Amino acid sequence: LMKRLYFHAILALVFSACNDNSLIIDDTSVGPLMQTTRVFELPQLFPGDSLAGRRIKGDSLTGEVELYDAQGKMRMIIFPKDETDPKSELSYARIIDPKFTTKNGIGAGSTFGTLKNNHEVDGLDNAINAVVVSFKDTPWYVTIDKKELPENIRYDYASKIELAQIPDEAKIKYFFYTW
Repeated sequence: LMKRLYFHAILALVFSACNDNSLIIDDTSVGPLMQTTRVFELPQLFPGDSLAGRRIKGDSLTGEVELYDAQGKMRMIIFPKDETDPKSELSYARIIDPKFTTKNGIGAGSTFGTLKNNHEVDGLDNAINAVVVSFKDTPWYVTIDKKELPENIRYDYASKIELAQIPDEAKIKYFFYTW
């Protein structure tokens, strides 16, 4: 009887872990966040985490909202469409915690090589300190610090950066998700 009880307990644990979508990034959501999520709903969606509004209006979060885990480590910054309205839907999020990943394991901790092997690059934009990389058929994009690039193109803000110029081992600086 005890063996059977242990077996069922382990089986339940395995199935519950497999069904946990709280850290999955897909075409419509980042964990529990969707386009229709409103700022005032954030505390209910992340009950074990801490939220810090960069602005507070009465008792409500407004403006950018920082999400921290129980240990105080920042997980993401959430940006509403209307920074003055706690009923505003979400606009985009900057994902910091590498535990948030796509079904292919892509996230803030990925390298450029992993990204381009799993998704078709749609565009490269040369910014002052970073390269902005967008991908075909995804709601997210990343930035790569120019410190990750060969020195001959780091300081040239006007040149067109080519895919082959970004090393596969280049780390992601920022991972953004847009709704």
